Amino acid sequence: MARILVVDDEPDVRELFNITLKMAGHVTETASDGLEAVDKLAGQLPDLILLDLMMPRLDGFGLLAHIRKEMDSKPVRVLIATAKVLEEADREKLSSWPVVGVLNKGELDIGQMVNIVSAALSKNPFKNGASEHPKPAEEKQSAEETQKARPTAKEEAKPTPSPEAKASVQTEEKKPSPQAAAKSGA
Repeated sequence: MARILVVDDEPDVRELFNITLKMAGHVTETASDGLEAVDKLAGQLPDLILLDLMMPRLDGFGLLAHIRKEMDSKPVRVLIATAKVLEEADREKLSSWPVVGVLNKGELDIGQMVNIVSAALSKNPFKNGASEHPKPAEEKQSAEETQKARPTAKEEAKPTPSPEAKASVQTEEKKPSPQAAAKSGA
């Protein structure tokens, strides 16, 4: 279950995305344009922003510029949802963080949309691929290393000497035995 912010100026599209994502088990919030989205992003960050490009007041490109400037150290994923025919200049603007994919509203299939959203949620939300948290593979490796570092049941059964006992063993090791002392002529 992910938190998703749906940003679209068309109420019917916004509601379709909202219902579809809720049926897929996600928690959603909506904004009717980029300015409303900026206000919502000031609170708890969503796991994904589903963003229309063509909107009044602040369009999708404007919201992306805001995110890139003001939130570049935060985990943000944006999935573009647009009916706009993308020009080469548009594609260039959408080719880097925080954009994790583009959904064509003109060819929208609800089942496909849920799959695209799931794929977008699996992408790294940090700029330049940085991560504040270990990736699942790193977590697994860390768990394996922890498991190797744990003592076995046999090792756990052995009593651990107290610090005092360890100190007396070290002191005795430094003193020569009576036999060694006799051989060395001491």
